[in-house]
Amino acid sequence: MFGIKKNKTPQKNGVVVLKKTREGECGGTDATLDTKAPKTINSTEMTLFDVTSALPFKVGDDRDERLGFVSAFAAPVKGGSFLYLETGEFFQRRAPKEKRFAVVEEDVFGELVGIVNGFDLAKSNGFHSVTHGLPENFGGEIDIRYASGERIGVSDNQSPVISAAAGKKIAETMNKRMSGRKLPLGDVSDLKSILFEEERKDGGFTKSLLRFKPDGKGEFERASRYDGPKVFESRSEADEKKIAEIKETVNSSGILAWETLPDRGYTPMNSKKLTFTFADGNSVTVPDGKLTPDGLSGGFFEIELRMR
Repeated sequence: MFGIKKNKTPQKNGVVVLKKTREGECGGTDATLDTKAPKTINSTEMTLFDVTSALPFKVGDDRDERLGFVSAFAAPVKGGSFLYLETGEFFQRRAPKEKRFAVVEEDVFGELVGIVNGFDLAKSNGFHSVTHGLPENFGGEIDIRYASGERIGVSDNQSPVISAAAGKKIAETMNKRMSGRKLPLGDVSDLKSILFEEERKDGGFTKSLLRFKPDGKGEFERASRYDGPKVFESRSEADEKKIAEIKETVNSSGILAWETLPDRGYTPMNSKKLTFTFADGNSVTVPDGKLTPDGLSGGFFEIELRMR
């Protein structure tokens, strides 16, 4: 990983440029190293575990050991942990990857801290490399955060960022933990309504309320204001197919458990949120911009599109 020796340029913030794409170069590499990034983490209170990587296996390895890709995400939620695991085989990169998520009662982070320390995942902390023209899943990325403010950040779209042994251990641990007792999430069959709200920086807004009807259909009420004072209002019906698609997206994305996930850390252009209300009067509100696994991150947008 650290074989790049050219163009070392120290910066005031501790970042060293290991390699920089030359002008006009096609497919060059930009690589940096943050020399201030810690190689030893003192905190044992983890607040985010997000690791995605291809795994380095040699031809001739046992077929059962050919796990070639792993993406694992864990974050604390009210009463437990939100877990996501995606895996794929080494020689089947184009085949659909297996994806699972679960919201479990147990705290998994003590075991994940042990994996980080046991496999020294902080050893390359601060290294970031982009080889232009390569897809992202040729390498990997590490984002692990702690309550102390300490953080492990590594990215390289050309080479794996963890060992095969570390990837296997992560997958085994996440699979085992996902078998634990689940936290109850709202049942989509009990959904009474979904409210989408957007407030734009220009003063405009959009509100779209979907009411679920007993016959499996739904009814939309929408109100929008753009660059003038006039508010546009409309009503429309939603057939059984559209309602089924919305409920399936709610289930498959796990969005009802996103409420207490970490924020992505950026300020979106417009403020958006979804509020899910159930027949018993309970509700869950999910703002846009929550930090979620890549395999689930489109859930908010998919629901928003159907609500507009």
